[in-house]
Amino acid sequence: MKPVMYHYVRPGAEGLPHFPYLSLADFERQLEDFATTHGFVGRDAFAAWTAGGPAPSGVLLTFDDGLRDHIDFVLPALKARGLFGLFYVSSGPAVTGRILDVHKVHLALGRLGGERVLAWLEANAAELLPEAGMRGESSPHYAGQVSDEATKFVKRLFNWDLSGEERGAVLEALLDHAFAGSPPPWQDFYLDQQALRELSRAGMGVGPHSHTHAVSAELSPQRQREEVELSCEFVELHGGSRAWGYCYPHGLAASFSPETERAVAAAGCPMAFAVEARDIAAPLAEERRYALPRHNCNAFPHGTASYGGDEAASAT
Repeated sequence: MKPVMYHYVRPGAEGLPHFPYLSLADFERQLEDFATTHGFVGRDAFAAWTAGGPAPSGVLLTFDDGLRDHIDFVLPALKARGLFGLFYVSSGPAVTGRILDVHKVHLALGRLGGERVLAWLEANAAELLPEAGMRGESSPHYAGQVSDEATKFVKRLFNWDLSGEERGAVLEALLDHAFAGSPPPWQDFYLDQQALRELSRAGMGVGPHSHTHAVSAELSPQRQREEVELSCEFVELHGGSRAWGYCYPHGLAASFSPETERAVAAAGCPMAFAVEARDIAAPLAEERRYALPRHNCNAFPHGTASYGGDEAASAT
């Protein structure tokens, strides 16, 4: 079984010239390529594996963050081909009516680019920045995923280096600056409760992906348990289930800990997905079930990110 992870899948990103996404055209090309080279894991085969059966062959499609892209563009593409996907949803946006910090960073960078965001931070929040000599350093967390050092630095700063209290107010101000006082409403960016139920009715798996998308390993044990349970309760109120497993925010080994794994197990999730470029060849009982691997879709043909514009550019 070859689990593959997706985030943004859309025809374009109007008004966001620096925003990386997988174009819908490339996503559909990638599905066609997977159909030829690997085949796909269906709902019943995946459920049988979670119940103790052998690992099925084929690509397991997984989609993170509960993005509006997934109902508008991904679901029609899967339904047209009779494919199954797992959708992991953070509960915070629909509960609070606010964009998550991680996506405020994406939107500000997508609008302004890394250099302009960094210049704004130097002018308005210099106390949050490390010594100037460190500002251009590459981050191992984003190596190969973003196109410039300033963007890598900004992502590392907000997602890994600053506390929630440190980043909160400055991110609000940054997003307000990037969108001239009119940032997009959360409903334009995320799945709402009706969309979650639609995914489930279409036969997709909808599972939990934390409440705030914070780096789990940096939270207290109690807060980690709350993040897991809040997201489990939310998806189950709206057609999903913790039986589809949990998905760690950020996903890399440094982003979760044994305490996080215990919290996921205590919540009754049978497994959890992380990020590691390898296949699953064994029954679930023989795997490290709370640190399952997934490949990034960018590692496969047709997985190169597009920026801004529309899919016509990637088709030429």
